[in-house]
Amino acid sequence: MNLLSINFAGLAVLNQRDQRTFVKGAGMFVILATIFFSGCSSMEKPESASFASVVIANQAPEKIRQTTIAVFQDSGYQIVPQSDSSLVFEREATRREQLDYAGFAGTQQGDKVVIRVRVQIRTKDPNSYWLECKAFAVRNPGQPVFEQTTPLFNFQSKSYQKLLDQVAKKMAMAAPTP
Repeated sequence: MNLLSINFAGLAVLNQRDQRTFVKGAGMFVILATIFFSGCSSMEKPESASFASVVIANQAPEKIRQTTIAVFQDSGYQIVPQSDSSLVFEREATRREQLDYAGFAGTQQGDKVVIRVRVQIRTKDPNSYWLECKAFAVRNPGQPVFEQTTPLFNFQSKSYQKLLDQVAKKMAMAAPTP
Protein backbone atom coordinates (compact mmCIF):
# COMPACT_ATOMS: atom_id res chain seq x y z
CA MET A 1 0.00 0.00 0.00
CA ASN A 2 2.81 2.44 0.81
CA LEU A 3 4.41 1.83 -2.56
CA LEU A 4 1.15 2.67 -4.33
CA SER A 5 0.60 5.89 -2.36
CA ILE A 6 4.17 6.99 -3.09
CA ASN A 7 3.55 6.66 -6.82
CA PHE A 8 0.38 8.75 -6.61
CA ALA A 9 2.24 11.42 -4.64
CA GLY A 10 5.01 11.42 -7.25
CA LEU A 11 2.45 11.82 -10.05
CA ALA A 12 0.77 14.70 -8.21
CA VAL A 13 4.12 16.53 -7.88
CA LEU A 14 4.93 15.83 -11.52
CA ASN A 15 1.49 17.08 -12.59
CA GLN A 16 1.99 20.36 -10.66
CA ARG A 17 5.34 20.88 -12.39
CA ASP A 18 3.75 20.31 -15.81
CA GLN A 19 1.01 22.82 -14.98
CA ARG A 20 3.56 25.48 -13.96
CA THR A 21 5.58 24.85 -17.12
CA PHE A 22 2.43 25.14 -19.24
CA VAL A 23 1.40 28.39 -17.51
CA LYS A 24 4.89 29.85 -18.01
CA GLY A 25 4.87 28.81 -21.66
CA ALA A 26 1.40 30.23 -22.26
CA GLY A 27 2.37 33.47 -20.52
CA MET A 28 5.48 33.80 -22.69
CA PHE A 29 3.36 33.16 -25.80
CA VAL A 30 0.93 35.93 -24.82
CA ILE A 31 3.80 38.38 -24.20
CA LEU A 32 5.50 37.59 -27.51
CA ALA A 33 2.20 37.78 -29.43
CA THR A 34 1.48 41.18 -27.87
CA ILE A 35 4.90 42.52 -28.85
CA PHE A 36 4.63 41.11 -32.37
CA PHE A 37 1.12 42.37 -33.09
CA SER A 38 1.63 45.79 -31.49
CA GLY A 39 4.01 46.62 -34.33
CA CYS A 40 1.20 46.05 -36.81
CA SER A 41 -0.56 49.25 -35.75
CA SER A 42 1.91 51.27 -37.80
CA MET A 43 1.80 49.07 -40.89
CA GLU A 44 -0.05 51.74 -42.91
CA LYS A 45 2.86 54.16 -42.44
CA PRO A 46 5.85 54.14 -44.78
CA GLU A 47 9.17 53.08 -43.30
CA SER A 48 10.50 56.64 -43.44
CA ALA A 49 7.60 57.75 -41.22
CA SER A 50 8.49 55.32 -38.44
CA PHE A 51 10.03 57.98 -36.14
CA ALA A 52 7.27 60.62 -36.05
CA SER A 53 4.65 61.50 -38.64
CA VAL A 54 1.15 62.85 -39.28
CA VAL A 55 -1.13 63.00 -42.28
CA ILE A 56 -2.43 66.45 -43.25
CA ALA A 57 -5.31 66.64 -45.70
CA ASN A 58 -6.74 69.42 -47.84
CA GLN A 59 -3.83 71.83 -47.34
CA ALA A 60 -1.16 73.14 -49.70
CA PRO A 61 2.43 71.99 -49.08
CA GLU A 62 3.62 75.60 -48.71
CA LYS A 63 1.04 76.24 -45.98
CA ILE A 64 2.11 73.03 -44.21
CA ARG A 65 5.72 74.22 -44.48
CA GLN A 66 4.98 77.65 -42.97
CA THR A 67 2.95 76.16 -40.11
CA THR A 68 5.71 73.64 -39.40
CA ILE A 69 8.31 76.42 -39.23
CA ALA A 70 6.11 78.40 -36.82
CA VAL A 71 5.49 75.42 -34.50
CA PHE A 72 9.17 74.41 -34.36
CA GLN A 73 10.33 78.00 -33.78
CA ASP A 74 7.74 78.43 -31.00
CA SER A 75 9.27 75.35 -29.38
CA GLY A 76 12.79 76.77 -29.34
CA TYR A 77 14.16 75.41 -32.61
CA GLN A 78 16.02 77.51 -35.14
CA ILE A 79 15.65 76.85 -38.83
CA VAL A 80 18.88 75.87 -40.57
CA PRO A 81 19.05 77.22 -44.14
CA GLN A 82 19.35 74.53 -46.80
CA SER A 83 20.27 74.76 -50.47
CA ASP A 84 17.12 72.86 -51.41
CA SER A 85 13.59 73.23 -50.06
CA SER A 86 14.03 70.75 -47.20
CA LEU A 87 13.36 71.75 -43.59
CA VAL A 88 16.04 71.33 -40.94
CA PHE A 89 15.76 72.61 -37.39
CA GLU A 90 18.24 72.70 -34.52
CA ARG A 91 18.19 73.44 -30.84
CA GLU A 92 20.86 73.34 -28.17
CA ALA A 93 21.00 70.03 -26.33
CA THR A 94 19.86 69.81 -22.73
CA ARG A 95 22.44 69.03 -20.05
CA ARG A 96 21.36 65.39 -20.04
CA GLU A 97 21.60 65.14 -23.85
CA GLN A 98 25.00 66.82 -23.68
CA LEU A 99 26.23 64.13 -21.28
CA ASP A 100 24.58 61.32 -23.27
CA TYR A 101 26.17 62.24 -26.58
CA ALA A 102 29.42 64.03 -25.66
CA GLY A 103 30.13 62.14 -22.45
CA PHE A 104 31.50 63.63 -19.26
CA ALA A 105 34.94 64.30 -20.74
CA GLY A 106 33.53 65.84 -23.92
CA THR A 107 31.20 68.04 -21.92
CA GLN A 108 34.10 69.24 -19.78
CA GLN A 109 36.23 69.88 -22.88
CA GLY A 110 33.51 72.03 -24.42
CA ASP A 111 32.18 69.69 -27.10
CA LYS A 112 28.93 71.18 -28.33
CA VAL A 113 25.85 69.02 -28.95
CA VAL A 114 22.73 70.11 -30.82
CA ILE A 115 19.55 68.24 -31.64
CA ARG A 116 18.88 68.39 -35.38
CA VAL A 117 15.46 67.55 -36.81
CA ARG A 118 14.94 66.88 -40.51
CA VAL A 119 11.33 67.40 -41.60
CA GLN A 120 9.93 66.18 -44.88
CA ILE A 121 6.59 66.78 -46.60
CA ARG A 122 5.66 63.95 -48.96
CA THR A 123 2.58 63.31 -51.04
CA LYS A 124 0.38 60.54 -49.68
CA ASP A 125 -2.43 60.90 -52.21
CA PRO A 126 -3.79 63.81 -54.28
CA ASN A 127 -5.43 65.53 -51.28
CA SER A 128 -3.12 64.65 -48.37
CA TYR A 129 0.52 64.75 -47.33
CA TRP A 130 2.77 62.95 -44.90
CA LEU A 131 4.58 65.34 -42.57
CA GLU A 132 7.40 63.30 -41.08
CA CYS A 133 10.57 63.92 -39.18
CA LYS A 134 13.69 62.22 -37.92
CA ALA A 135 15.86 63.60 -35.10
CA PHE A 136 19.63 63.37 -34.59
CA ALA A 137 22.07 64.32 -31.88
CA VAL A 138 24.98 66.16 -33.51
CA ARG A 139 28.27 66.45 -31.67
CA ASN A 140 30.59 69.29 -32.79
CA PRO A 141 28.14 70.69 -35.36
CA GLY A 142 29.63 72.72 -38.19
CA GLN A 143 33.06 71.11 -37.87
CA PRO A 144 33.38 69.03 -41.04
CA VAL A 145 36.06 66.66 -39.73
CA PHE A 146 34.81 66.23 -36.16
CA GLU A 147 31.02 66.38 -36.57
CA GLN A 148 29.35 63.17 -35.39
CA THR A 149 25.68 62.53 -36.11
CA THR A 150 23.76 59.97 -34.05
CA PRO A 151 20.14 59.17 -34.98
CA LEU A 152 17.73 59.11 -32.06
CA PHE A 153 15.89 55.84 -31.43
CA ASN A 154 12.18 55.43 -32.16
CA PHE A 155 11.39 55.26 -28.43
CA GLN A 156 12.75 58.84 -28.19
CA SER A 157 10.23 60.19 -30.71
CA LYS A 158 7.45 61.25 -28.31
CA SER A 159 8.34 64.97 -28.12
CA TYR A 160 8.79 65.15 -31.90
CA GLN A 161 5.46 63.41 -32.48
CA LYS A 162 3.86 66.05 -30.24
CA LEU A 163 5.35 68.81 -32.40
CA LEU A 164 3.96 67.24 -35.57
CA ASP A 165 0.60 66.75 -33.84
CA GLN A 166 0.60 70.49 -33.04
CA VAL A 167 1.17 71.25 -36.73
CA ALA A 168 -1.69 68.95 -37.70
CA LYS A 169 -3.96 70.54 -35.09
CA LYS A 170 -3.19 74.07 -36.36
CA MET A 171 -3.75 72.93 -39.93
CA ALA A 172 -7.08 71.33 -39.01
CA MET A 173 -8.26 74.62 -37.49
CA ALA A 174 -7.23 76.53 -40.63
CA ALA A 175 -9.53 76.74 -43.60
CA PRO A 176 -8.84 74.09 -46.25
CA THR A 177 -6.83 75.19 -49.25
CA PRO A 178 -8.53 74.50 -52.60
